[in-house]
Amino acid sequence: MPSPVKYALAGDIGGTNMRAALVDREGSFLARAVCATQPESGLNDAANRLTALFEEVVSRVPRDDVGGVVLSSAGPIDPETGMYDHPPNLPGWDGMTMKPGLTAALKLPVAIGHDATLGALAESRFGVGKGAQHLVYVTLSTGVGGGIIANGEMVTGAHGHAGEIGHLLVRPGGQSCNVGCDGCLEGIASGGGIARAAQAALAAGRASAMLEMAGGDAGAVTAQTVFEAAAEGDAAATEIVDVVIDAVAVGFANILNTLDPEYLVVGGAVTGSLQPYWDDLRARIEDKALPHFAGRVPLYVSPLGDDVSLVGAAALAFDIADATAV
Repeated sequence: MPSPVKYALAGDIGGTNMRAALVDREGSFLARAVCATQPESGLNDAANRLTALFEEVVSRVPRDDVGGVVLSSAGPIDPETGMYDHPPNLPGWDGMTMKPGLTAALKLPVAIGHDATLGALAESRFGVGKGAQHLVYVTLSTGVGGGIIANGEMVTGAHGHAGEIGHLLVRPGGQSCNVGCDGCLEGIASGGGIARAAQAALAAGRASAMLEMAGGDAGAVTAQTVFEAAAEGDAAATEIVDVVIDAVAVGFANILNTLDPEYLVVGGAVTGSLQPYWDDLRARIEDKALPHFAGRVPLYVSPLGDDVSLVGAAALAFDIADATAV
């Protein structure tokens, strides 16, 4: 029997922003709040500001109607303890957790989940893969993360680190990610990785409109700059985008070959920039995947957008509340 709670608190910690939301059982948002993560200010400072966000959104309803809190976070992170393990986009947070502090401050049970794993849960409950038993969700954004649903359940692995799809090696010896994996998907196809590739090309003396577009400051070149320059036919930018497409195709083909999902769902800001190249990407995946994927690469763009991890966090919060009530 479902528990009587009507609402859940969902939080999300990304490399750039932290968000909190009050969510009902249909996945609808009743209130939300956001602030900058500022990981360089330390985990405790971030925890205090996140607590304030939660207090802001939960004030809209009676506290007794709220089942609990699930916090979605960039990882690697242990879902049991909330302990970070060298998170590349949250520098200085290694070996730390905000779970006990949030529990004490909010006086509600707090659970932790990897953001992409909760994204996969959201897609299997409310997204394009609603009802799927086997689904993989990949976010191409500041970093690259992944979540896996197998037999209808979240796959977290022995230490909560399953789904680190960003560190699949797709171009051995290539550009590194922030934790030093040479040639991994995150190193090449994340927003930061794309920007670093462009900045390196400019530093090597490559002529490109990207420099002018960034006001003459190579350090100001972003992934968006690269895609905009490529759209205008800039040769250097086009070459970088081609490398990104090929890296994503290799990574996605490996996912299909290994996990055989019903749905491979992709979200994140870089995904939006890749939309003009989607047919090319699909063709390259098909070329690199096993023959039985010919003509049926199950590639989809997330309809849940930036809210995917918050929706997944709320879904898990209700699961926990209902299981506790039985």
